Amino acid sequence: KELFAKLKINQATCFWRDVYSNGFLKGEDVENQGEFPQENSVDAIFLDLPQPWLALDHSKKMIKKGGRICCFSPCIEQVQKTAIELKQLGWKNLETLECLKRHFERRVKQEQSLFDDVQKKVCTEQNKR
Repeated sequence: KELFAKLKINQATCFWRDVYSNGFLKGEDVENQGEFPQENSVDAIFLDLPQPWLALDHSKKMIKKGGRICCFSPCIEQVQKTAIELKQLGWKNLETLECLKRHFERRVKQEQSLFDDVQKKVCTEQNKR
């Protein structure tokens, strides 16, 4: 909520609950606080769950026609299970993206001077003696 407020995104709803069991609609789980969306009322759902395929049936009930769902999964097996479930639920235009974090090492190439070459030759000749 703080991040959305900082980015001035005021049409986002955030809440914490067991979406595997309870889905996204207001239910009898009194622990949850916050606003609940209505069925077929959201443009997109972002799932960052260990088993997102278990929440897809609930997600489909929430998303407007033409809406999108995004699942974050670190393992290809999770992606495969999710894709299979999405297809079974009638989702179209599935797309999988891989996000990689790479560290690049910056190296500065030092130019050798004539002095360095002379110094190496002198040291090498002294070592031969």
